Amino acid sequence: MKILCCDVPLGLSATSHSPEAIQGFIDEGFTHFEIGIHDSLPDAAPIDFSRCQANAETRSLIARRAGRGQEERLTGLQNERISKLYENRLRPWSVHLPFGPGWDVAHPVREERAAVCASLKRVMDCTADWGAKVYVLHGCLEPVKPEDRALRMARSILSLRELSDYARGLGAAVALENLPRSCLANNSEETLAMSEAAGDVPIVFDVNHLLGESHASFMRALAKRVISTHLSDYDGVDERHLLPGEGIVPWKSVVTGLCEAGYRGPMLFELRRGENGPYQAREVLQAFLKALAREQ
Repeated sequence: MKILCCDVPLGLSATSHSPEAIQGFIDEGFTHFEIGIHDSLPDAAPIDFSRCQANAETRSLIARRAGRGQEERLTGLQNERISKLYENRLRPWSVHLPFGPGWDVAHPVREERAAVCASLKRVMDCTADWGAKVYVLHGCLEPVKPEDRALRMARSILSLRELSDYARGLGAAVALENLPRSCLANNSEETLAMSEAAGDVPIVFDVNHLLGESHASFMRALAKRVISTHLSDYDGVDERHLLPGEGIVPWKSVVTGLCEAGYRGPMLFELRRGENGPYQAREVLQAFLKALAREQ
């Protein structure tokens, strides 16, 4: 689709959309879809961690609650969405790797970090035949305490390099997503440092995760490394995943900056909605175009 200065495809994070909703986006010209893998199974029993000590037993319980060891079942939860893409002669553009308790690639305990990476590799194995080009990775769980930051960054970089090498063998790339709050990769300087240290891994630019830096500053440092996007609006206080135009994102500047840096990947929306269900395709596209027009 022609957007401002360049032709770029439209995309959607469709992790929780029904197959019928996905069809609606396809009918409106969306071609690039991200499918996320949930961090736990829907029938996972809750665990009372207050009765457990902070040791290997606790880590084992967290892993079981997270679905580690059940990677085939976790990925199988998305079979209907994948089938809908196949029906339309499409394949997912990206797969969002699990994140949440039990999936911390920056875990300070060496054995736990290694076990998380082993599970993520199994997720990649289970989804390899989907044909995705990108595996999106969160570089840590939060909170990250200041005194722990250097250690956890070192662990995260180790995982990034390991998982990137593995994905390359499957014909795909692992991409680091910039994150908000106390997370690792919460600004351009840190994101760039992690990308370079891990072997120049590409970046997924989430425009509603910047809480202490302007979009212009982030793009000056990293636009040429961006391989995919997560587009939504926010209030600058925390991530919100609102429709474009409902917050403070300078949409024209973001799109122009990416295009001028040579980005030709999808304008991929990652939106949330409450009890009324996901946004409809035309609603998303119209909001995006209006947000761009307001800045002209």
